[in-house]
Order: sequence, then C-alpha cells, then structure tokens
Amino acid sequence: MALCGLALAPCEMNAEPVIVTTFNSANVILPSSEYTPADRYTAQVWVYNTGTRYEDQYYNQIFATPEPDADGRQWFEADYQLTPGQEIEWQEGTSPFSSDEFYKDQPSFRWVTSDIMGDIYMRRTFTLDELPAEDIFLSCGHDDAPSEWYINGVQVHTVADGWYNGEYKLLTPEQKALLKGDGSENVLAVHVHQNWGGALADCGLYKADMTQNEIILPTRHETPTWECEYFFPIDNEDLNYYTDEDIWYSPDFVFPMPDSEWISGVGPFSDEFDKFGGTYWDSSNVPILIRRYFTLTADNMAAINNGWNVVIRCSYDEYPKMYINGNFVWSADGWNNDDYADVVLTDEQKEFLHEGENMLAISLQQGGGSGHVDFGMNLSSKYVPGEVGITAPETDRLMPQINDNRIFDLCGRYMGTETDNLPRGIYVRNGKKLILGK
Repeated sequence: MALCGLALAPCEMNAEPVIVTTFNSANVILPSSEYTPADRYTAQVWVYNTGTRYEDQYYNQIFATPEPDADGRQWFEADYQLTPGQEIEWQEGTSPFSSDEFYKDQPSFRWVTSDIMGDIYMRRTFTLDELPAEDIFLSCGHDDAPSEWYINGVQVHTVADGWYNGEYKLLTPEQKALLKGDGSENVLAVHVHQNWGGALADCGLYKADMTQNEIILPTRHETPTWECEYFFPIDNEDLNYYTDEDIWYSPDFVFPMPDSEWISGVGPFSDEFDKFGGTYWDSSNVPILIRRYFTLTADNMAAINNGWNVVIRCSYDEYPKMYINGNFVWSADGWNNDDYADVVLTDEQKEFLHEGENMLAISLQQGGGSGHVDFGMNLSSKYVPGEVGITAPETDRLMPQINDNRIFDLCGRYMGTETDNLPRGIYVRNGKKLILGK
C-alpha cells in the first residue's frame, strides 16, 4: 500500500450553539395509546359507523360531523356542551380507540371494524398545574385521514391523507400557549376518518428533550460537502497497514511512499451519484481511509471539561472504525443504511482531545452492494428554557421530520424507501397513496 503525506487546513465550523428539539416518549405529559399504551385514558366520543365496506368513490369522504350545541358552539370548542338526542349520542370511551380487539396489548374501544368506513370525534379533558418550560410534542397517530386536532378550540394539526400511527408534531410557541397551566380544564379534541383496513384515533402530549449543540465537524445535513483527505487502499487487508514509526490515523503519520498520494477532496462518499453527494467511492472494489481536521478553542475545551457531551454522528456502509488523534474510539459491524449512529465519547475518550488542531479519522471496508459514509462531530448539552445560558430564535430550532421516503403497504408494514423491487399494488409514502404497476 502506497501512501504520501498531505496537509489540510483545520476545519473552522465552530458557531453559536443551536437548539435541537427531539421527541422522547418517556417525557409524558398526557399519555397516548401509541407511545404509553398502558396508561389508558378516557374521552367523550361520537362515532359515525357506516356499516359499509370501503369503496373507492368514498375515499377520504367525511360522512358526518357532530351537531353544534344549543348555543351554536362546534364540537371542538372548549365550551361545547355535550348534546343528548343526536342520532348517535356522545359516550365515554377508554383508549385505545381502534378497529382491533386489542391495540398494543390493551383492549380497544372499537369504533369501527377492519374495512368498515366511518368517522370518530373525541373530546379529552385534562388539567395541568403548570406548563413545562421545554417544548411540547403532540402525539397525533391516525388511521386514516382526513384527521384534525384542536387544543382549547384552536386547530393545531391536520392531515389530509394517509395514515401514520406513530406521528407526532412539535407545537409552535403559539400553540403551546393555548394550554392552560393554572389547574383549569383543557380540551384536546380529535377527529379521524376511516377508509379501509385498520383504524386508530389517538392523542397525547410529551415534553421534548432539548439540547444546545455546537457543530465542530458538519455532516451533509449542515453543509453539502466537507473537506477531508482520503485514500483508497488495495483491499480490506490493507486497512491494518502501518509503519514502524506511525499509524495512518495518527496526526503525526509520515507517508513514506511518494508514488501514490492521498487526495485532498470532499465528502460525503458514496457509490451512487444521486445519494449523499460529495465524492464517488467504488465501495464494492476498494475500502477507504478518511482524515478530517478540526480546531477546538479554549471555550470548547472548557465546555467539554464542564460536562458537555462530544457526539460523533456517522452514517456508514460498511464496518467503520473511527479514531481521534491516533486513538481508537468506535467501530460498528455491518451498515446502517441512511440512518445515523450517535456516538457519545466517554470521559476517558474526551481526554484524547486538546485545544488547537485535532483529527478525526475513519476506515470503511469494501463489500458487496452499495457503500457510503457521512460523519461529523458536535458538542451537546441539555438545554432548559429560562435557565442561564443561550437562547436561540425559532428559526434555529431543529426537529425530526415526519415526512420522509418510508413506504408502507396497506397493512401498515414498512417496505423500505425504494420502489424498484416492490410488487404491483397500492402503498403509502409521506401520507400519500402510491400506486405501482399502474
């Protein structure tokens, strides 16, 4: 294996921390059937069950809506009065509200059975002695749509088509402010329409995990490409190559052979031109070595020494091994497709870092099928609004994306993200009907 030296300028990505908000089902404010099924809840429900099997002409057609009360208030308003004497009267039900006899091992309030069309309307009342300082997620599972959710009479979420039992939505500050935290009554109102197959109507509230993150080495989510130096060894056996003096993943490594060079280029790396961007890597024939440089300031080191986490993010295919300043820190078997592994350095591994220039290095093996790598690093610490520390504008907040390329069949089974190998039929992607082989 032939190598030669190359020096890159340290990556200067350091910026003010941003607030990252993530869903955590352990932070229960109001339980949902999807994420905390054992904590069953009650709600007033109004059901319109057609008793008729699905027909295409009725797709997404809402069959009935509760009548206004005696004072003209709509079913979702906070002061709506349950009105007796309707064709189907409001009744009290206990979650889960589904088409199955049991949902997540809990006996269901069966408002329809499989393939029977209908609509359910729910009013769930609750009190809060105080509002959490953290952001709040609405758990809004639905099967099918159109579906809608209201907090104290104001619509906070709506879905026009499709189903997603695990859907959740980050409430905006204005939507969070609709909640009353003085011990008085709140009303969470829900409507879900059923087309065919299984059915679910659900709701809940969860306090978010919030962190403040400072990006040290960006991934493709922060920048289209990132600087690095890289080398393609001959085969996987060459990944263990080293000299008597230094190792390739050491910052002090001296490349002894000038007939072949490391390349100053950009990542990410992939064997598919339309994925990840960056640089083409013929992953089925050769492995890859990558070195990225970064600078840690005195403030960065002070944050690390005061308990901030150092997090390495990596999407890989396949068998990565990672090093910091010549020290092994992490490896993984196989691949994780387009997902990202978040690796939090231990206190012992943090000691490999120092003020000034540092280096993060990774190797990946050659293998059959596709191959790619994207990786980066950030500093992370818990963030609680109102505590002493940074603030960030709303535009800086990040949140998980509900809409993605995941494909489900009509039984709700996950089928991957690519259509090439799927049989003819009807599927759902991003809450939209997807017809293959038409």
